[in-house]
Amino acid sequence: MGKPVVLVTGYPKFSNYHDNISEKIIQFLNEKTFSSIEVLTSLLSVDEKGSDNIAHRIINHEEFDAIIHLGFSANRDIISLEKFAYNEYGMTNPDNSGRKIVSGQIIKDDLEKYETTVSTNTLDDLFNDHENICWSSDPGRFVCNETYFKTLSALSQSNSQNKTLPVLFIHLPSEENLSLIKQLEIIEKILHCMIVKPKLKVVGGLMFDGKGRILSCKRPKKDIWGGWWEFPGGKIEHGENPYQALTREILEELNLQISPSKIEERLIHDYDDYQVELIILNCGTVSKNKITLLEHDEMRWLSREELLEVKWLPADLPVLEKWFIHGLPNLPLD
Repeated sequence: MGKPVVLVTGYPKFSNYHDNISEKIIQFLNEKTFSSIEVLTSLLSVDEKGSDNIAHRIINHEEFDAIIHLGFSANRDIISLEKFAYNEYGMTNPDNSGRKIVSGQIIKDDLEKYETTVSTNTLDDLFNDHENICWSSDPGRFVCNETYFKTLSALSQSNSQNKTLPVLFIHLPSEENLSLIKQLEIIEKILHCMIVKPKLKVVGGLMFDGKGRILSCKRPKKDIWGGWWEFPGGKIEHGENPYQALTREILEELNLQISPSKIEERLIHDYDDYQVELIILNCGTVSKNKITLLEHDEMRWLSREELLEVKWLPADLPVLEKWFIHGLPNLPLD
């Protein structure tokens, strides 16, 4: 089996701009060899023919494993991941063919908009709190949006197995706002994220109250998996070991100082979009009165008999079922 194929498109300069950063990135990708993926590139013309190009390739059953459209936007200060493509024109400037359509549908009788087919959860996890990247709901109404809409429309209408292949449009800022090197680093991360299931290493704290019950916390509604229950904790950051990561996370989430004593459980769970390695550390008995919920909506202390009364995250659930049957771990010895 060959490497997964990612098609990356860009544009040459247009309007009064002296260059287009998406073309520079395309040139860089042409010169680089990737070990785990094959990157195909295509420089699209800034006109109707260019906007049709990838849609026609999809209709003609050309096979890709992911598609990334890159475009330049002088109005962006950081990299923008476009959530939607809209079925409407609104050109304020002519394209490179002189065409300027100020209103009307791109494809008659099609949907008003299409949503990206990439996993937004995966990208959220990959770029959590990254200052140089964000989601956008406004791709403009120029050739970029036209290309994006036609690609997603063709994908929706296709009878091939590629209906669900990930497609994303990314608007890039000027090099004055964000260096070419930094933009390349982000684009390369996205390239691999589109194909390879990301692996997240996370820690969870096993904490007991004075009655031998364990602490569970309810994720806030606004978050991914909002309303589900979990061990307090989070991702292991670069350079941290599990003990350091959990100590930091519990301080951030519960305003509580802890001293994890040992790794109690280690398990792997596959979500649709990513894989989680969960490391549960035994933190012994903690004082309930010293806990302040800074990120969760609710907390609950559970006895062995109550373990399955809340809706645990899928990654957490197997160990809770195990403890429900065989009993909770022991408190660490002083």
